[in-house]
Amino acid sequence: MSGLISRDELEHQLREEYGLLLTTRQLAEVLGRTPAGLRWTLANPSDSRTLALRDCLTRVGGRTYFAASDIAAILAGVESG
Repeated sequence: MSGLISRDELEHQLREEYGLLLTTRQLAEVLGRTPAGLRWTLANPSDSRTLALRDCLTRVGGRTYFAASDIAAILAGVESG
């Protein structure tokens, strides 16, 4: 066993903990970042994963959300969409 978590397992864990959509604060918590640090990183992407995170954000009523399924795919290294 490789010890790596699959995309489906990660998505299940994210949905159990946070629901279908994660806020910037929640995503920062998952990534071990501060919300301000995450916002800066998304505004100044330096790699493909950061670009993928920025591309999957959704704004609803002035708030930013990230789909748990997209986050799981990015963190597991799977191309989404």
